[in-house]
Amino acid sequence: MDEFFALLGFAVFIIAVTGPIAFFLTLGTRSRLREAEEKLQRLNLRVVALESASTAVSPRPIAQTQPKPVEKPTEAPVASEREPAAVPLAEPATPSVSGPVSAPSPDPLPGAPPETAPVGAPESPTVGAAPPRKPGRSLEESFGTRWTVWVGGLALGLGALLLVRYSIEAGYFGPAARVAFGLLLAIVLVAGGEYLRRKETAWKPAEATGVFAVASIPAILTAAGTVAAFGAIYAAHAVYGFIGAGPAFIALGGTGIACMFASALHGPALAGVGLVGAFLAPMLVDSDNPSPWPVVLYLAVLTAAAYGLARLRIWLWLAISAAAGAALWSLLLLYGILGEDAAHFFPATMLHLIAQAALAGYFLGIQPLRGTPEEDALPEPFSTLGPSIFGILSIFALNSGVFTGQFGTGWVALAAVMIGLLAIIGFLVAPASVVLAVAGFMVVAVARMWPGVITPDARAQLPDFASDYFLGPLNPGLFTGFMIIASLAIFCLGAWRLLLARALPNITQSIYSAAAALTPLAVLILAWLRMTQATTSYSFAAAAAALALVFVAAAAKFRDLDGEGAPPALKLATGVFASAAIAALALGFTFALDGGVLTVALALAALGAAYVAITLDIPALRWCVAGLGLVVAARLAWEPRVIANPGTTPIFNWLLYGYGVPALAFGYAARLMRRNGGEDTPVQIAQALTILFSAFLVFFEIRHFINNGDAFAATSATIEQGLFAVASFAFAIVLTKLDASRNTIVFRAASLCFGLLSFAYTLVGLCFVGNPYFSFKGVEGGPIVNALLIAYLLPAVLAFVLSIVANGVRPAWYVTTARVLAILLVFLYLTLETRRLFQGPKIGLLLNTSGAEFYSYSAVWLAFGVALLAWGLLRHSREARLASAVFVAVSVLKVFLFDLAGLEGILRALSFIGLGAVLIGIGLVYQKLVFARPAPAEENPQADAPA
Repeated sequence: MDEFFALLGFAVFIIAVTGPIAFFLTLGTRSRLREAEEKLQRLNLRVVALESASTAVSPRPIAQTQPKPVEKPTEAPVASEREPAAVPLAEPATPSVSGPVSAPSPDPLPGAPPETAPVGAPESPTVGAAPPRKPGRSLEESFGTRWTVWVGGLALGLGALLLVRYSIEAGYFGPAARVAFGLLLAIVLVAGGEYLRRKETAWKPAEATGVFAVASIPAILTAAGTVAAFGAIYAAHAVYGFIGAGPAFIALGGTGIACMFASALHGPALAGVGLVGAFLAPMLVDSDNPSPWPVVLYLAVLTAAAYGLARLRIWLWLAISAAAGAALWSLLLLYGILGEDAAHFFPATMLHLIAQAALAGYFLGIQPLRGTPEEDALPEPFSTLGPSIFGILSIFALNSGVFTGQFGTGWVALAAVMIGLLAIIGFLVAPASVVLAVAGFMVVAVARMWPGVITPDARAQLPDFASDYFLGPLNPGLFTGFMIIASLAIFCLGAWRLLLARALPNITQSIYSAAAALTPLAVLILAWLRMTQATTSYSFAAAAAALALVFVAAAAKFRDLDGEGAPPALKLATGVFASAAIAALALGFTFALDGGVLTVALALAALGAAYVAITLDIPALRWCVAGLGLVVAARLAWEPRVIANPGTTPIFNWLLYGYGVPALAFGYAARLMRRNGGEDTPVQIAQALTILFSAFLVFFEIRHFINNGDAFAATSATIEQGLFAVASFAFAIVLTKLDASRNTIVFRAASLCFGLLSFAYTLVGLCFVGNPYFSFKGVEGGPIVNALLIAYLLPAVLAFVLSIVANGVRPAWYVTTARVLAILLVFLYLTLETRRLFQGPKIGLLLNTSGAEFYSYSAVWLAFGVALLAWGLLRHSREARLASAVFVAVSVLKVFLFDLAGLEGILRALSFIGLGAVLIGIGLVYQKLVFARPAPAEENPQADAPA
């Protein structure tokens, strides 16, 4: 009985599948019949129009068109008797077509003659007819022609899988029969799809506007058959073990590729199904001894087939999908390098990346863009991203190979092949110029990741932030040869491309120029760091000089070609290579001088670029100055300490070289560019770096001077805190004056930043953190001339000067804050100096305070309040008068609440008398000077008397 119900269910399933198919086939037949009727109607109407045109009234006689003798104008005729100005229209001829003709629809079809068309017009009635407007797709039509088809296809695939599962659970068929049934179902579905494709004419692939624009029943059936085939093959391998890993892998991959090629007949949706299935096929196969080599070969064939089909059918999405799938497989292979079988996975992964980069470079770059005109050769994203992604992934693969011990001649050879491949792609196709830059970046990355050995004194001589970058390379001879050949190859290809194509867009020229110039410079820097541990090296200085000569020769070559009417590419290349020559010379000086650092070389290179930009009138080189400035700024952000061992000489030490030279270089570069081209972004970047290096120079010189030559000491004295405040206020004052004279946004922003920094440092540092009263540090110096003068009184004076300079050019809150802080610093100085006179150098919070010292604070604060009042009256300063009121009030409260409690007798009386006299005097000053009111005029009784 169970078998009967199983067969019945199978029959129901067949009916449920074939019923909708027959239904949709019937709908398709009706739609084709309706379309045929409409076409017949259009043809009939066109025949009518042609016959009416041939039997129409002849045109206007020639005599009417000839000019007549000029006659005197007569009286105008009556309006009702006027003849029409246009040619009279003839009645449309009755169509003489045998057989009944269906009445036309209210909307005229294309080609039908208009009702008011002139019969005698020689033009064809179809000329100028508006194209038919496509009716919009209704919800019912979308449901019946698209959604049901897609859902039906999905149901077919799922139903096939569920049927196989049910047969397994019920035990009706054996394993072999189940697999055979699945393959048979797949064949039936694919055959049915092909049969319907040949019979179906309504669906036209050429008219599809997207992957899912048309719901094709043949394509759906073929896709469902592909899914069934995948399931059957996978079951034969993984579930029942009928076939091994190799045959299963070949069968699954062949099914996916075949499905993808079938999309050339069935449309793009099937290509997506086949591509996804083909990429998933290797993951569905389990093996006791997994090897990456078959997968690498299979992926190369698969992506090549996908690229070829994409070019054949102009399906860009398919090419992008193929590249994305290959990149995802690259990540899986990279993970395999870190496993136990790294010796096999590393070369396989690198060859996979090389093959995929070559395929992407050819199909996405070389093949479609080889004939692009020079003036239109802007960087193209897909031709750039394809090979570039695999190049960047190869950097991770090479680094993983070093980590797992795969370094050797094979490692070097694979790196060289990938670099050469990327360089050739970027050279051959100008829209893929970025790929040449990626090749240059890969050369620098290889120089960085090349395995090294730790020298005994490397970590002792260098700061912690840089010690890992100064490890000597293994096999120095191979390292040197590889770097020389690779970097010069990038230089030659970039320069050669600029010579061949002189009408490239500016951005493409800049990419080629930057790759050709920056790659050798970066490699030279890394080689010097790694092979000499950043010490003096005359051999590297000579190498830098030789590289400078190469750049000079290139600049001279482009300069000779840069004549009248020469393209801009020559001038740009001349400037870039001239700047590179200056940068190489700066590196040579850095390599040859003790204490030299890379930052100095970059700053001098920026100055050279600015000079060349002005001399040769190359505005693009101004952005080279900006680029070098950003690199230097990033270097400072990463590690502000440019000089590791500046020496012990105060002021005149290597800090002047490490910070002073860049400050002068960027300052002079900003001046040159500002005087020749105005103030633009490169000028502003150079100005900002000038200020930044000057600030660092002052900061480290203060630290170096106070800490006996140790600019990086962990402690900070009170006088050092004061000098920091003095320097910050001084920078704010100078920058505010410069901004007032030049109206520069950089000076304005920098002055505001230094002012706010000064305010914050005063409140946090001098009031609390650096205050010797809370920090328990001693006050350097004697009772009067000591650190408090520099730490509090001098910053107070500068804060007051800042309030004067900023008045009128800065916001009111900025000026008020500066004045308030000046008053606060003077108050702190007086208070701390009073405690220094009583306590000595140690004035910490926990020390005992005598009665005389306690009373002295009241007298000092009261005197300070009176002085502020006098200053406020003299300078008409409301802030000073308000501060005076605050200090006087604090002094009075202190006297009443604390001081007088410890006094008795005549001392208490005298204190009250003195305090009262001072307060009365202050009140008198306010009445007579601050808030004085004019006396009312005396009444004059005689004023009202009559004269």
